[in-house]
Amino acid sequence: MVENDPTQLFGYHPERKPGVRVTAPASSANLGPGFDVLALALDLRNTYDVWETPEGIQVEVAGEGAGTIPTNGDNLFVFAMQSYFSLAGYTSRGLLLRQENRIPLARGLGSSAATIVAALLAARFISGHQMDDDRLLDLAASLEGHADNVAASLRGGFQLAVLESNGRHTVRRLPWPRQLGCALFVPELLVSTESAREVLPATYAREVVVHNLSRLALFLSALTEGRVEDLRIATEDKLHQPYRAELVPGLDRIIAAATAVGAYGAFLSGAGPTVLALYNRDIKGSGGKIAAAMAKAAAEFGLEGKQLTLDVSLQGGEFRGLPEDPSGVRFAR
Repeated sequence: MVENDPTQLFGYHPERKPGVRVTAPASSANLGPGFDVLALALDLRNTYDVWETPEGIQVEVAGEGAGTIPTNGDNLFVFAMQSYFSLAGYTSRGLLLRQENRIPLARGLGSSAATIVAALLAARFISGHQMDDDRLLDLAASLEGHADNVAASLRGGFQLAVLESNGRHTVRRLPWPRQLGCALFVPELLVSTESAREVLPATYAREVVVHNLSRLALFLSALTEGRVEDLRIATEDKLHQPYRAELVPGLDRIIAAATAVGAYGAFLSGAGPTVLALYNRDIKGSGGKIAAAMAKAAAEFGLEGKQLTLDVSLQGGEFRGLPEDPSGVRFAR
């Protein structure tokens, strides 16, 4: 190998096809009462550059999860791509993947959903097999285990996902008020979806179900009619947050701290431990103030973490072609 020879970098081969760059957004599921039904795409994206290679699997990871995410065939992105190839009857000899992660892992922000969605979009591009978006979403949901996060990551915006009796999904984009932004406290605490589901009961009392149905209806009504004053009650939940509170020390105090300084409502993002608060984007500094209040409350329980303010991402997964030679391609920052 000639030192600094770009044709020898990253497994370059002159017969390689053009590559593809895919980005997919983070997402927040449940939004209080909408357990496994509602999800919102957030303006925080992972980027994945992919090429076919003559042989082997090469994975480079930067950002969140670098050093811990598998860099072989066990990599989730690679696994999802190969799942698509298998259904499409397409054979790929090898893959080069360079992924830059900005979405924190195991924090309730849909990192696995973004990875799966991006992988399926990349596989569709590379294979040339044009699976339609509805079937692509069903495949993504089967790999993820539920459809809410992948629906938001694939389609962007505010999504409602309904599992039909035949295993397919009906997904609808719902309106999201322009003025509603998201303030987040992201603890330095890992909570896997599996462990967060293990703490949930197998059955619920009727009054618990009615409670959540009423809040879900009020939540959708508040968004549709612009009655943001209803969101504090509408974001209450009894299906999952009371049980997952044991995994997030001080959860109730963190939520209370957000609403005390102006949040319309606050809740666990997905399975947690991230707490997301809705606020008025038109009030300058409001999002940062709310995120700081949540961080201060969390610190009383020994929790440190990041403070973020994010807009809703109206765009879902996106892709564009890349040159055949990956040696000159750098991530867009």
